[in-house]
Amino acid sequence: MKEEKTILLVGLGSLGSVIYSRLERKDYKVVCLTSEEGSKIIRKRGLVVELVDDQTPFMHTCEVYNELPDQYIFKNIIITAKSWLNKSLVNKLIPHLEDSASILFFQNGINIEQPFLNFQKGWKLIRAITSFAALREDHNHAIEASLGETRIGGISLDDQKEVDFWKKLLVEIGLPTDSSKNIEKDVWLKAIVNCSIGTLGAISGLKNGEILKEPSLNALIRRIIEEILPLTPKEFMINFYEAYSLIENIVEQTSNHKCSMLQDIERGAKTEIDTLNGEIIKIAVGMNIKTPVNSTLVEIVKKISEENYPRELAILDLRSIY
Repeated sequence: MKEEKTILLVGLGSLGSVIYSRLERKDYKVVCLTSEEGSKIIRKRGLVVELVDDQTPFMHTCEVYNELPDQYIFKNIIITAKSWLNKSLVNKLIPHLEDSASILFFQNGINIEQPFLNFQKGWKLIRAITSFAALREDHNHAIEASLGETRIGGISLDDQKEVDFWKKLLVEIGLPTDSSKNIEKDVWLKAIVNCSIGTLGAISGLKNGEILKEPSLNALIRRIIEEILPLTPKEFMINFYEAYSLIENIVEQTSNHKCSMLQDIERGAKTEIDTLNGEIIKIAVGMNIKTPVNSTLVEIVKKISEENYPRELAILDLRSIY
């Protein structure tokens, strides 16, 4: 196996499992890092993945760890684990990354790469913004629901070589991908999508298309956008129409799917609310701007995910801000 075709994949949830399957089928050597529970199950039962064109599920035998062997050092890394894990992940990964490592973040949220930037290594950090959807049937079973579209860009201007590398790789494994002209703006736009559709889906239990069709939830989406827009960097010139149109486009592609935050709640996992609406609140505090809608949404999601708050009561709480 060629050394340049060795990838460290961090996270084997639905998205990570699909990416693993696509890499492995193109003869990439993939070493996986995931949770202790997940690694045990996958080592015992294998990883089952159904891509959109598969007639039958495909069974993979993975090299998967909860702690990487000491001798493993990687140049190319894809991170699909939940973004709230990054503070602990960076400490776990440091001994296993080359100083010039190229890291592709397939994660939701604003400023999620900051824990890696704090170490001021020579790492090349690339963000991926995607609308392709995957579902997790079990700890070791993922289904690719739709391919969608992926855009990537480097955190620093000198990362274009790495952006080209990852774009070529993703296209090779069958994921429609393009380079972003302004990845930071794209990150903000996708965050608005996740802070609205994702959070409302988590609370309501509805699929993406159902959220947009519900008049009261659609109106709430508009209020969420209006609350976030004053926080976006002025140089990006993000307007309401641009943000709402992106939501409509993504929902059209994923109308029959459950958002990832709803999937997290349904399987009792921690959500990304802190790196989405929670991060919005932090930014707003620093700018002395109030965000009552986002603040209420964070409170509701945390009650559902951390306190076993009944969904019926959560929906009543949601209605209080219609």
